[in-house]
Amino acid sequence: MKRKSNCLATILFLIYLALLVWIILFKLQFSISDLDKVRSINLIPFHYDKEVGAAFHLTEVLENVLIFVPMGIYLQMLLPRTKLYVKFMLIAGTSFLLETMQYILAVGRSDITDVLTNTAGGLLGLAVYSMAARLIGNRIKANRLFSILAGIVSVVVIGLLGFLLFANR
Repeated sequence: MKRKSNCLATILFLIYLALLVWIILFKLQFSISDLDKVRSINLIPFHYDKEVGAAFHLTEVLENVLIFVPMGIYLQMLLPRTKLYVKFMLIAGTSFLLETMQYILAVGRSDITDVLTNTAGGLLGLAVYSMAARLIGNRIKANRLFSILAGIVSVVVIGLLGFLLFANR
């Protein structure tokens, strides 16, 4: 039973990673030609252009946090015996890699704020999983709960993507 649960969590994690790349690098676009050709770097944390407005940036920060919460949860599920600093490095490294790829591919603005907020979201996911496992009483039940939730979310998201793809044709 544990092997089946781990296999499901691994598959769901891979789906999550694919969606994460599509969201961050490809900006939810179905065509690469629709992407903006932008290459810029901001190395000053939480520094924004005044033209866009503070409300936009607060929304962006919250979205960046939320999009990486599942990564922390999945890492807790799949790597239960791995030290916290290794999970931290995996989360921060993934965020840094995606921001670097945005710059290299010229598909977005690379921003240190995104790396910081993405990493904070991943750490929040680690904490959410740990608290849920304590409340539930054991990791196996917590894994089952999060696998069911992740499965439902994955089916809904893939269904919506299929609908959007079909509607764009």
